[in-house]
Amino acid sequence: MDRATTGRPVRAIAGLAALQDLSVLLEGIEDPGQQRPICRQVLEARRKLLGPDHPTTIEAEARLAAVSIELEEYLAARDAYTVLVERCERVLGPRNLDTLSAVHGLAVALSFMDEPRNARPMYERVYNGRRNTLGADDPATLSVLHNLGLTHRAMGDNAAARVTFEQLLDTQRRVFGPEHALTLRTMTNLGSVLIAMEEYPRACEVLAERVDRSRRVLGPTHPDTLDAMFGLARALSGAGDRASGRALSEQALATTVAAFGPDAPETIEAISQHSSLLLRLGEPKAAAASYRALFDKLTRLRGSENVTTLDAMAGMADAVGRSGDHKRAHDIDVQLLERRRKVLGADHSATLWAIGDLAWNLEQIGDLSGAAARFTELTEARTGTIGPDEPDTVWALQGLTRVLSKMEAHADARRAYARLYEIQDHRLGAEAEETLDALRGLAWELGKVGELEAAKRTWTQLVEMHEQLHGSRDERTLDSMIWLAEALDSLGEEEQARVLSERVAGPLGRLYAASADALGPDDPRTLTLGHDLGRTLERLGQFEAARVAYQTVLEGYTRVQGRRGRAVGDLHGHLGDIALKLGDPARAHPLYGEALAILRKQPGLEDPDALELMSRDASAVLQLGKKIAARNQARCVVDGYRRTLGEENPLTVRAKARLEAMSPGRKRGTP
Repeated sequence: MDRATTGRPVRAIAGLAALQDLSVLLEGIEDPGQQRPICRQVLEARRKLLGPDHPTTIEAEARLAAVSIELEEYLAARDAYTVLVERCERVLGPRNLDTLSAVHGLAVALSFMDEPRNARPMYERVYNGRRNTLGADDPATLSVLHNLGLTHRAMGDNAAARVTFEQLLDTQRRVFGPEHALTLRTMTNLGSVLIAMEEYPRACEVLAERVDRSRRVLGPTHPDTLDAMFGLARALSGAGDRASGRALSEQALATTVAAFGPDAPETIEAISQHSSLLLRLGEPKAAAASYRALFDKLTRLRGSENVTTLDAMAGMADAVGRSGDHKRAHDIDVQLLERRRKVLGADHSATLWAIGDLAWNLEQIGDLSGAAARFTELTEARTGTIGPDEPDTVWALQGLTRVLSKMEAHADARRAYARLYEIQDHRLGAEAEETLDALRGLAWELGKVGELEAAKRTWTQLVEMHEQLHGSRDERTLDSMIWLAEALDSLGEEEQARVLSERVAGPLGRLYAASADALGPDDPRTLTLGHDLGRTLERLGQFEAARVAYQTVLEGYTRVQGRRGRAVGDLHGHLGDIALKLGDPARAHPLYGEALAILRKQPGLEDPDALELMSRDASAVLQLGKKIAARNQARCVVDGYRRTLGEENPLTVRAKARLEAMSPGRKRGTP
């Protein structure tokens, strides 16, 4: 960010001498630490002689606030500029240039304090004010436009940042010339934004010009030239020219080492950029080795708790995790999190990133409860620090919903998906894929926790949205129809479910056959489509065709997941359903037993899916003539629903009705 204009004091001044021009009083002293006591004395004297609202008093107050920024005392600068802005607006008016300069200083302080959300409207105000007063081409106007672009970037608003930097670059070319230092700086910033937006051809164009002009104007070993080379390497790699990108990065690194030495700050930054590129290129093992060497170097030069050392440690953990060694990455993340909390504080963005990386690695090693705890912690922390709608917060919440779904912690997942859907709908709109994905997760979990009417409404909404956006035969539309039919069945609306299944069966069958031919019978997409096809055929009463579909998919999942996989358990249950509907309870009972043996371990016998299977098995046991055993099992189902969902939950009520139907004196039959 641009800093406020510096002055040059000579010596401490008091009394009437404080009325001299401030630039004269500060002449010759460049150290802002030495400027501060002089500014304080001048300010005190001017307040006494002229009053606190006199323009020259305000000038001294502004200089003192600027000194705080130059000394990196951003909290003090924020407080000083807040007071100054109020005084300037009251005394000079909101459009006065000195008032706008005070607002700009406050925005700069907020930017350094990682508060871009609060800084952005201030930069916009200053830009509009300076443009109207000084003109769009004035250096002061362009300075705040530069800061506004950086603030857009900090907030993740890359589209706005691109527009701002493109505008700034065009103006700077015309006003300063194409090889001016400020023009070159904007090229680098624009290139970074274009890379973030994955607009690699335009990024290559901008950064190639930047490298060429920098080499000619600044020289081939200038730090800005080398930084531009690293940027161009990233752009080339993103554009698909991976070999050129890697070679350019290696050239920039070798040039940096030769020009500045192996331990220079410029070399440290070059190694970091090259390591990051290796990770982008999909070479995690090479990146891990590079980050490890950088971490060791920084530990020796700066200590184990230096911020740059910890950044290298974070890169190493990321690379190790992407190499597949999630246990080692987890161990590094634990150390990193402890050190960042100590050095930076619990709410610092880098600390929160460490929590996110740790959560991800916990998920990869199968510690889902640990991952859920970390994602929850991260979601709440980011909601409190940067807000609920920011992409980093959304990433954490998406991780939480994903892990809770894997754990089949349905009540928690239902709440998390509801929260995620509300945020995505607000951020992206009702038709965005991310919004619809969150809505699908919510619909699924609503059914699991017994909110059957809400599940029906949500699946209906999804069907309508996908049909409108993608057509009635699209895979996403068919998926929503299948689950809507499931919800209708759960509510006893079998005829509506059958009508819907008739619409689905033909297109779904064709998709399944095409996927099996193109991707193979064991591809995840093929298996999912086959599973859905079996359920649809079963709902249409085509039991033998459904049994064949289920058996084929079961064999595929057994090859992929092993004999104890979660989907394998589900399919044994479906085959039990078919046997029961075909009047063969003796075949259905052991199939249900195989399914429950798998579900007993994950997700557990009080999960809604497991309880539903136990209820089906109780029906099979009843048809085998084992009345007491059947009632006991049905009673266990009721007790399970009571404990997990409550007495009044629709799933509990349905289970009680099934138990009552098995009681003496009532007509028995398959529920």
